[in-house]
Amino acid sequence: MRASGYERQQHNWYVEEQWAVEALLDAERPFHGKVMDPCCGKGTIPDLVAKHPSCSRVRKCIGSDLIDRSDGRFRIGDYGITLAAMKPDSVISNPPYGGEEREFIETALSHTVDRVVVLLRLAFLEGIKKKVWFQDKPLARVWVSSRRISMPPGGSGVKAKNGSIAYAWFVFEHGFTGNAALGLI
Repeated sequence: MRASGYERQQHNWYVEEQWAVEALLDAERPFHGKVMDPCCGKGTIPDLVAKHPSCSRVRKCIGSDLIDRSDGRFRIGDYGITLAAMKPDSVISNPPYGGEEREFIETALSHTVDRVVVLLRLAFLEGIKKKVWFQDKPLARVWVSSRRISMPPGGSGVKAKNGSIAYAWFVFEHGFTGNAALGLI
């Protein structure tokens, strides 16, 4: 059993609540060009970006995942391969957890030109090794959710309710230097 109270989901498929994505899109500066979620599940993030008023300059919103959960709407494959093939300007994602977070961020940064935005536990900021890792990463903003986000396992039928873990959106922006700003959403 995970700290969240849910059993470990195969392929790390956990579904973020729509309000959490909308809160990010309301708070963050507008996206433009091609935006991708390379771990899109059924497509919550691409679908919300495609219709959000602040994303009017997004020319294309695309997604991919290891498993086809979207009835063929999105490309299937590992995020490293799909990011290299699709070359997005920006990434917005709820990436795989369990030690892959830093690799995911580094891979996404190497295939984007604007920014990489990931939904992670707020505790991602902790740790001596992470302090060193963060020193050469362009972490520009951390949007801390003032409400607890529930992320039930995808496809389980479990309804989102009463999240128990503090989450935040981490914004890595190409060319950014200095200290990251902290905001509440």
